[in-house]
This record gives sequence, C-alpha cells and structure tokens, in this order.
Amino acid sequence: MTDSEQTGTRRLKSVAQSFTIIEYLRERDGATLSELAEDLEMAVSTAHIHLSTLVETGYVVKEDNEYDCSFRFLATGGEMRDGMALYQAAKPEVDDLREKSGEHANLTVEENGYAVQLYKSQSPESIDDNAPLGRHLHLHSTATGKAILAQLSAAELDAIVEKHGLPAVTDNTVTSQDALENELREIRERGYSINRGEHFPGVSAVATSIISEPDGMIGAISISGPRSRMGTDRIDAELAPELLNKKNIIELKIRQYE
Repeated sequence: MTDSEQTGTRRLKSVAQSFTIIEYLRERDGATLSELAEDLEMAVSTAHIHLSTLVETGYVVKEDNEYDCSFRFLATGGEMRDGMALYQAAKPEVDDLREKSGEHANLTVEENGYAVQLYKSQSPESIDDNAPLGRHLHLHSTATGKAILAQLSAAELDAIVEKHGLPAVTDNTVTSQDALENELREIRERGYSINRGEHFPGVSAVATSIISEPDGMIGAISISGPRSRMGTDRIDAELAPELLNKKNIIELKIRQYE
C-alpha cells in the first residue's frame, strides 16, 4: 500500500475509485471508457484497469463498447432484504395496506443517516416519486424518515443533521432543526408522521415506526398518494388507524422471524 492510497482511516484509494465508477455507471445507465474517463477526470489507462477488473468479477458487464452494472447487485441486495426479519414480517401487511387504501404502501429502514426504501407495494390507482428500491433519501423529507427520526435520541438526531444537513428537497421541506424537533415531538405524541409534498411535489404520505425488542426502532411503514386524496380528515379517520394496526401486527409477527 502506498502513502497516496492510505489516509488516517486506512482508506484505499483504488477501492474508492472502483465504487465511484460503479456509482457513475448506475447513474448514467452505462457509459463508454472514454466517457467515463473524461467525466471522472481519470486517466484512460487507469479507468480501463478498474473496468476490466469489475468485468472479470462479474459486477460490471460490457456490451460492444459500453460498460454497465450487472444484475449481481440485484442478487446481493435481494438476498440481504429477503433474509431480514422485518421484511418477512412486514411484506404481507404492507401489501394489505395497499389493497385497503388504494394507495402505495412502503417499508423503509435507516442506514447511515438516510432513509432506504426496502419494499414498495404499488397501486395502479396511485402516484408517488417513483424512487427505485434502495434509493437513499433524506430522513427529514419523508414521512417514514420522520417517523424514524422521532424514535432517535437527541444526540443521534444531532449527528445526522451535522453529517447530512437539512437540505430543501422541495419548497415544503422542513429545513430548520428547531422546526423539525417540534414536529418530531408531535409525531411521538400521536404515533405517526405526515409528509405533505416535502419530498415530491403533489405527493403526501403518513407513516409510523416499527419497534422490535430489544433492538428498538428497526424501520417504518407508510401509505403515500396524491395530496388531493391524502387530506387531514382521511389520514386521521382512515389511514393512520389502519397504519397503526399494521404496526402492531408487524411488531408481534417479527418475533417469529428473529
């Protein structure tokens, strides 16, 4: 290992470059060697070594002159998700939420201070932001994220805000920590969070956290749909009670999968 490849945290530059390339290919939906080298300001020879190695390991595929991520990532993520006790317990209940509400229903977990959508049960009659599974979203901008934040300690919240900030995802996103903390107190009191166009314009959601003993908060479930159908009256009278009922069912079921 050379000095240029090492930092105080023993960070390998070559490994970091490979993952930068993978992220680039994912976001671009594929690219040629010359495109990648130019956009990432990397020597063509260096980029070619990384790509050739990734092709050999099966994590990148090459068709004609274009490189792209392989389905090996799907297998890795799918196996991780399918083996989770939370997913096994929650999936049928999330599907039932979608069936009863006619809206999208979602299962989310927290990872590295972000909300990660683990599963989405889609209704053909509803809409949302169309974020792909696995996308990392800012916790403060989503209903599931705020339900998760409401279960964290003050120190954990401060650490997330310091690391990721509170960026404005839409004009409605809460960007003040004081305002966010006030909202989190309300969420803890009533048991569920509400997102009114804070992550995607025109889309609202209601969510609640999932608690497991002795692990504490392990995720959140939500119902999302167009703001025109997600008014306060419907949330309070219909959606939130159904959501809280599913929360109780999932928390009881999860014990048999752990």
